[in-house]
Amino acid sequence: MKRRHFIAAVGAAALAILTGCKTDSPPGEKFVGYWQGQAQGKRPPDLIHIARNGESGFLFTLTGFDALFGGGYKSRTAPAVISDSANMLIVAQTLNVAYDEDADQLVSDQLRATRITESQYQAALATK
Repeated sequence: MKRRHFIAAVGAAALAILTGCKTDSPPGEKFVGYWQGQAQGKRPPDLIHIARNGESGFLFTLTGFDALFGGGYKSRTAPAVISDSANMLIVAQTLNVAYDEDADQLVSDQLRATRITESQYQAALATK
């Protein structure tokens, strides 16, 4: 009988320890994903893809519609890092992008983008 109680107590203690462990996501994980900017007039909205690049870095890819040279989307990729505040992504050392948790949006002086799925992102890239 004592053996069963001991095993149950050890199991309960292990479960309590495991459930008490907090598994934080890496800094900046909230920025990773696919984003769509707001449409500006007749021009299609910009698309953004943020991916991890190593442990502390990111790749920020901005894809915008280029109507001058044959139309279609043109992409530019720049490195990005998380600022000390952890709620700001610094792109190419010039653009500061904040994450609005309430609206699940990226916000800066130049853009406001809403999170979308990868399939929505790919579908938007396919349009001309």
